[in-house]
Amino acid sequence: MSRQLCLIVPLAHGELARQALIGLDVFDNTFAPQQIGGDLALPIRERVNCNGFEFPSSIGTVELKPSPPSINPHDRLRNAILPMVDAANELTQSIPKKWERLDDLILFPKDAFQGQAWKQVIDKQKDFFVHVAKALNAQRVGRQQPIADDQMRTARVELLHGDDGWVEVKDNGLVYGFDATKVMYSSGNVTERHRMASLHAEGEVVIDAYAGIGYYTMPLLVHGKVEHVHACEINPNSIKALEWSAKRNGVNSNLTIHEGDNRFTLERLEGHADRILLGYLPSSEATWRPAIGALKPVGGTLHIHMNVEEERIDSWSKETIETCLNFARQIGRKWYVVHHRIEKVKWYAPRIRHVVLDVSFSSINSAS
Repeated sequence: MSRQLCLIVPLAHGELARQALIGLDVFDNTFAPQQIGGDLALPIRERVNCNGFEFPSSIGTVELKPSPPSINPHDRLRNAILPMVDAANELTQSIPKKWERLDDLILFPKDAFQGQAWKQVIDKQKDFFVHVAKALNAQRVGRQQPIADDQMRTARVELLHGDDGWVEVKDNGLVYGFDATKVMYSSGNVTERHRMASLHAEGEVVIDAYAGIGYYTMPLLVHGKVEHVHACEINPNSIKALEWSAKRNGVNSNLTIHEGDNRFTLERLEGHADRILLGYLPSSEATWRPAIGALKPVGGTLHIHMNVEEERIDSWSKETIETCLNFARQIGRKWYVVHHRIEKVKWYAPRIRHVVLDVSFSSINSAS
């Protein structure tokens, strides 16, 4: 309990008064309002002119209890930052409203806490990100950077508080371990990960042509009960994560990792697979031809990921299927399409969808 400056109003006008104080940015939510008989004492950070209110009011000091911790993380973050920023400062409007949690690491968007004004606050308050982490019940804080424009689509994260970026993320009964400062984890692909776990693929041999940290490899091995996955991956940091996750989930004996450019590793897997995942954005087209060759001669299924304009999804699907059939003819395979469908995973950008084309082929000879 401590004596705090308050606006005192009739209880019936309490909510109206609270909203008015919030509008003036003087309501002090670090203390809990206190009922005093028929009145309500609302904590304020500074004196206000009562003449401007449409309800009876007065200023006084009252013994108040601290407010209980908010269960809303946005409120907790704002409450932690406000004491370090002038309440009238325009920075209060740019306190981040979204972030991603990976284990005990909070990742803010690339524009969070950026600019000269924020730099001055952070430089002055040396433990700024300690307070941010505590408010969000985290141990580490990072800031996303644009994904590198390289063959590996290398993730780039600026670690703002903490010693390293290794995290362990649980999803659908699986555990993924990876260094978030070095490899990318896409939370938005959760529906596709779960779909891979539900495929009827027991006993199949699968190639994951863009394995990454095992987004799709782990669900197929653990839940899909596939016989074996050949995982093609070029990024050493992703391979380290993939190996860790395979051991952690108890499927390392059913996994072979092929390091290097998948255009060449797929060629070495010619005729191996019942099913191949081509999970690369914006386009996996560079590997369609070697992927066709890596399917068994009797046929198999491709899962082709692509970013496509919404109005072109149907025509793109037909063009892609025809392209794959042409590749099959070029290597002497007489195939026809058994089944195909489109999965719309998420919006990638305005008018552009991340889609997955499932297309299954079979040999004309095997059909006869």
